[in-house]
Amino acid sequence: MADDFKVPTPTIEQDAPAPQPAPAPQQAPAGEPFSPTKAAGKAGAWFKRTFPGHENSVIFGLIGLVAAILLFVVGVWRTLVITLFVVTGVAIGQVVDGDPKILRALQRLFSERRQ
Repeated sequence: MADDFKVPTPTIEQDAPAPQPAPAPQQAPAGEPFSPTKAAGKAGAWFKRTFPGHENSVIFGLIGLVAAILLFVVGVWRTLVITLFVVTGVAIGQVVDGDPKILRALQRLFSERRQ
């Protein structure tokens, strides 16, 4: 009677080959390093293709959107401080590049030669 309640044991058939280890990840081909100038050129080309004749309107519209979000999220004074820091950073970058446009504009604005 004990044999009446035996459960058959499952057998595993191994027709499939054993799994192979995954190949080592390959490095991407060594291309040119990231260049902000090239990235800006590609973005500019995209803007010219996408918004022909209205590139500057779209760019300054996006700048206005960011300014509005900053005003609503962080407030007027903090937005002005952020803007001051950004303009200062751009001015320092222009001095390092050898073309201080912002500093020349400030010198003209505050010069004593006004008429």
